[in-house]
Amino acid sequence: MKRILLLMCFAMGFCTNSKAQGILVNRYYNSGLTNGVNDVVELVVYTDHLDIRNYIIKDYGNGGTTLDDGGGRYRFKALNLWKNLRSGTTIVLRKLSDAELLTYTPDVDASDFKISVAINDEAYFANMDNNKTWNLTFHEAVSIRADTDAAAQANGGNLAVHTLGYGDFFNKSAWHGIPGIKSLYNGNSLLVNGTVGVAYLTYPNYQSYGTPFDSNADLISLPSYWNKETTLMTGFPAGIQVFRTTTPYMGRQMNAYCVVFDPRLVEFKPTQSASLKTPKAFVEAESGTVYACLNAGFFSTVALSTLQYNGTTYASNVASLNRSVYNNQTNTYYPTRGTFGLSSMLKPDITWTYRISNVVYSYAIPSPNDVNAAPQPAPLAANGTIWNAISAVGGSPVLVKNGFVNITAAEELADLDNTSQRGRSAIGYTADGKVILLAVEGGNTTVSPSVTGLNLNELANLMKDMGCVGALNLDGGGSTALRINNQPTVRPSDGGAERTMPGVILIKSKN
Repeated sequence: MKRILLLMCFAMGFCTNSKAQGILVNRYYNSGLTNGVNDVVELVVYTDHLDIRNYIIKDYGNGGTTLDDGGGRYRFKALNLWKNLRSGTTIVLRKLSDAELLTYTPDVDASDFKISVAINDEAYFANMDNNKTWNLTFHEAVSIRADTDAAAQANGGNLAVHTLGYGDFFNKSAWHGIPGIKSLYNGNSLLVNGTVGVAYLTYPNYQSYGTPFDSNADLISLPSYWNKETTLMTGFPAGIQVFRTTTPYMGRQMNAYCVVFDPRLVEFKPTQSASLKTPKAFVEAESGTVYACLNAGFFSTVALSTLQYNGTTYASNVASLNRSVYNNQTNTYYPTRGTFGLSSMLKPDITWTYRISNVVYSYAIPSPNDVNAAPQPAPLAANGTIWNAISAVGGSPVLVKNGFVNITAAEELADLDNTSQRGRSAIGYTADGKVILLAVEGGNTTVSPSVTGLNLNELANLMKDMGCVGALNLDGGGSTALRINNQPTVRPSDGGAERTMPGVILIKSKN
């Protein structure tokens, strides 16, 4: 039997119902042995301080046709280990042979956000079906759920928190009988209550593959000139990493940092203050654990770009701008401006938006404003679609759209030193939903070699080269500031002090 690694297609398998439960089956591995030895399941915690004591994990494979299908079932014991799990924690469960169980050392120090134990280790799990076999197969469904009532104890599927499956769902009547599952197969769905992720098969070279899951692996594949800054990542959970480059880019001397994160595992929080504060002051005023802080969009004495968190809007993109070019007179323009947002399913998007009667609309293309021509009419709701982002940050202009450099500075009336080299900040996302925060140092001519920064076109190409299918320019110049674990990274171009501002982006633990 070929060995297979099954990876979850998260976009198809995550919804509000499972999100409330706080844990998911992220992927699993079939060793190919008929007794299930060396099979692996990886769980990911995405709600902070989660208690999974007495949760049940169930194997629904083995070709069964009923819920009582012969697959193994284990209960997490009522131990402190499972009581207070932090968001971003990965739990790797391996089935070991009897001989291996006698000599292996479990990793139960969760302070590094990693736990690795044998699923058949009686110190941590209770085997609920001694006459059945935990054995992952080609047609497989693995379910984890809270044990909440007597009826639920009858099988591992009732009240399922999350199920990850692979195989012919329509021919697996047992899987359709699991309460709390959404089955997806070839784009079709059968909806009950809950979710199932659809896995894709890959066939790694097992001889060189080594450990099935590497939680230290890079979240995304960046160009080779980016280096992971592990010294800045002390206390970081799975799902957030920091990289730095000092390699010249397009002929420009560089000092740049980026934060890559999975919005499922850490919290994306744009926030605002009633008074202007430095990024350092924002971090110190925030409760919980803050991993990173980046300046947000544009401002004067107040924010001029969108700041929205968990459905609450603190500031909106500027609704109109005056320009005195056309006909040598002051004209009022109504630009649709770039905005980054996360949906309720934590799916990232960058689009052009405009707020009409307190409803934000998204537009497929920006309003074609041109300061050398008469203003366009104010955007109409009928020409857009309601944008359902729950958390968002605005900026200008859009840099990358649908995987292509597409700088819409003219349409957005974003004439902001676009051709000059300066400090730059940006946010973008990859095709698989990872988010990138970028800070490029600029304006420091006193160092050798001087670090002058990038122009807007260079910034857009850098984000595209990093794998962004969408990217947005944020405020730059003296506003560019990125703090990691509340430590400064790029040097401010204003001098030695961070600029005060009304809002920032915080990346923090999920509370």
